[in-house]
Amino acid sequence: MASKTKGGSCCAVASCIDYSGKVKNLGKDISFHRFPKDLECKKKWVLKCRRKDDWNPNSSFICSDHFTAEDYVRDLKAELLGYTPRVRYLKPDAIPSLNLPVDHTQTDEVSTSTLNRRNRMELRLKNK
Repeated sequence: MASKTKGGSCCAVASCIDYSGKVKNLGKDISFHRFPKDLECKKKWVLKCRRKDDWNPNSSFICSDHFTAEDYVRDLKAELLGYTPRVRYLKPDAIPSLNLPVDHTQTDEVSTSTLNRRNRMELRLKNK
């Protein structure tokens, strides 16, 4: 997956405010990566974004702020010649792992529903 910086590209991660225009204006070295074609990997990327709105991952990007250096394929030629490559490629199994939103409400809802279920079970057992 090659990095791309097109006009209008913005990061799909819910808490991220990076978009290509801002990145260019500030001179930041951030690239934008398309979602993978592999369905299992794409599902993991979508879950990491933690968005609640309707959106299309097929036309979305995630910025390089969410990937580690180990997620990228090493460009040995660039390393040996001492220059920064123009395009960085993600490894096929790379999953966003940095600067992601934390969703505490989901864990709270699960624990609450589990407690409610337990309480209902106890009431049923008492009533029998």
